[in-house]
Amino acid sequence: MHRMFREVSMHSNLGRVIEHIGRLRFWKQLTLLLQQWVPFDHALAIFYPGSGAPVVLELYDAVPHDGPAIPVYLDGLYQLDPFYQACRDGISNGLHRLEEVAPDQFRQSEYFLNYFHANNMLEDEEQFIVQVPGQGVLSLSLGTRQSFTIEQHGILTTICPWVLALMEHHWQEYSQSLHLTSGVETSQMRDALGQFGSSILSEREMEIARLILRGYSTKAIARLLTISPETVKVHRRHLYRKLDISSQPELFALFLQSLGHDLENHC
Repeated sequence: MHRMFREVSMHSNLGRVIEHIGRLRFWKQLTLLLQQWVPFDHALAIFYPGSGAPVVLELYDAVPHDGPAIPVYLDGLYQLDPFYQACRDGISNGLHRLEEVAPDQFRQSEYFLNYFHANNMLEDEEQFIVQVPGQGVLSLSLGTRQSFTIEQHGILTTICPWVLALMEHHWQEYSQSLHLTSGVETSQMRDALGQFGSSILSEREMEIARLILRGYSTKAIARLLTISPETVKVHRRHLYRKLDISSQPELFALFLQSLGHDLENHC
């Protein structure tokens, strides 16, 4: 009997989602529906335009709290998000797990420790991703304070086709009324990581600094840049010396400062 009522409730909520296609409360309704399939602690619907800063469409926290997480993210920290990088690289439509897209030492990165984990106490994330040709990428992120189980991932994979279809259909109806920001300010935000250290560091040192911030190990950086691990270490020592720092936490703090934020006050 309990199972029957649960299924009735799920069908009813699916109906509400369909009714809200093209409306402001679509994402809220979809989030509530997905909570009936798989429990999660955090959800974020976001649009990554082809240029400019991301646009937050809906934010859900199982335990509401006030904090700087979204402002800091939108001010440029999103450029360290492995899902954002994957979207820029043309990741396919579908459900994607954090471990599939993250660099090899992402969980040891300052972004993970002092932002992703510290602000929301999240451990795992999966995203429904829809490429919107000529516009950008639409994403619905689900985060948990413990890893998704194999069964939970299987459920999300099973329902993925209709979730993506709903997202795409809604965006077709809704995007025409959405005023996406553009111009010099968003261009500067988008290029914050690319310009980090440009007044002091060489091009190679800037490249390595970016990869360190994103969570790549020395060996992974060496493979990506087709240089030896020892050469990576030399460049890292040089960039640390030029920036007058001695650790990755200090490098992350400098990047936050370049965005106009302070590590202690915001992360």
